[in-house]
Amino acid sequence: MYNRNFTRVLIETVVDRGIRDVTDDPKRSLRRLADMGKQFSEGRFQKASFGHITNLLKNDDSPYYGMLENFLATVDHKAIKTFGLNMGYDSWTYGARLIRHESEERGYMLPWVIQIHYNPEGGGRLKIKDINAIIERLSPLGVNTYVIIKEHGIPDDPELVNMIQCHPECAFFLFINDAKISPEQAEIIKNIGNAVISVNIAIQDALSTCQMLRKIKALYVIHYQYSADEVESFSDVDYIDKWLSYGSAFIFLIQKDSDKGLAGRFARNSRMQQEYPILVWDVYSDIRLVNEMISDTPFIFELSSDGDIIYPTETSINIIGNDIISALEKTAPPFRPLQ
Repeated sequence: MYNRNFTRVLIETVVDRGIRDVTDDPKRSLRRLADMGKQFSEGRFQKASFGHITNLLKNDDSPYYGMLENFLATVDHKAIKTFGLNMGYDSWTYGARLIRHESEERGYMLPWVIQIHYNPEGGGRLKIKDINAIIERLSPLGVNTYVIIKEHGIPDDPELVNMIQCHPECAFFLFINDAKISPEQAEIIKNIGNAVISVNIAIQDALSTCQMLRKIKALYVIHYQYSADEVESFSDVDYIDKWLSYGSAFIFLIQKDSDKGLAGRFARNSRMQQEYPILVWDVYSDIRLVNEMISDTPFIFELSSDGDIIYPTETSINIIGNDIISALEKTAPPFRPLQ
């Protein structure tokens, strides 16, 4: 444990200096940060990710430079550092190592991320205590990234915020669909630092919500729920211009019908070709990609707001009042070592 903390403090010191240097020399400093990431990388996924970033930043005309400069200028640096370390180190480095070890010992694959639908105001049976029990059971095994999809809700949810605060080593993506978030709660989440707020751009007040989050320098992204027949239109200027209007450096695409992840190729191509000043991710496709690079198994684990396992396949297994490990034993694919 000491070694883990020591390594994190060392990386944190380097990142602190790197973020400060970006103001004076953005291109050189961003390249140095990417090189630093490669040096600290241990696994195949980390090395591949930072190698890809380094190659992208070799292009002096890359739209990502302006995007990253704007991101660093408009988002609280403490939040960037905390969330970045939780994802890059506690989840993808230290966490991935633990996941591989535990999966090999158990014989089945642990997911690197858990997607959880949360709908207390809409009658969902899954409560914060149930979600907290999942995290307390899985975090010691290396599972440190959680996507909380809040379907409905009032602006303030102190129970949810308190749970996020109780797990400082984890990274939380808080997806608010038709729920709202108040400036007060957004400020609290920003100061905690280990959660990013994602705004559904289909809701009526999405733009004003993003403007509010930008004003307080909160770490936020946007997401869009798409259908299969939209994928061919994503490269149209109307789509891109709309995405850019929300001022986010990232957009997450979430397929809402069959064959989850059909926009994965579009998302990867847009990143590789550096077409737009926004990083495009397909949630299902890219979660599979990361998990496959960590464990050689493209495994996704998703729970409904009633506690049922709904992905990769719907089952009769419900985790409320039951051990999440037992549920994984029955549904997770066999462990396969990295080739």
